[in-house]
Amino acid sequence: MGKWSGDTWLGWALVLFCLSLASTFIAGVAGFNFDPDDYPSSYYAARVPGLVGVMVVSLVIPALAAAASVLSARAEPREARRTTTATVILVLALSSVWLCLVLGIDSVQQAIEFSEHAPM
Repeated sequence: MGKWSGDTWLGWALVLFCLSLASTFIAGVAGFNFDPDDYPSSYYAARVPGLVGVMVVSLVIPALAAAASVLSARAEPREARRTTTATVILVLALSSVWLCLVLGIDSVQQAIEFSEHAPM
């Protein structure tokens, strides 16, 4: 097996970043409660593990995109075009990691709060 080139890593970084856009959307939708008083507090207690799972998956995808972009930028021979593109993808992927983390923590905290005190 040969070593992957920087362009291959950049391709993976781009594909994973595109997938991270979908995972960020899913992280936002998973924690959205349209009408929280429709369900008892036990419903929200049962949702917490699922929300944590969604948060983990939504964090892993952009983190992998960031790692692939770093590998692309560090690959030899160095090219300015590839390094610049990898850096842009890295910044965007890290922004997606931050957003998924914020959305995930908020949805888990909200579910825990609703499980302790049923919304009325």
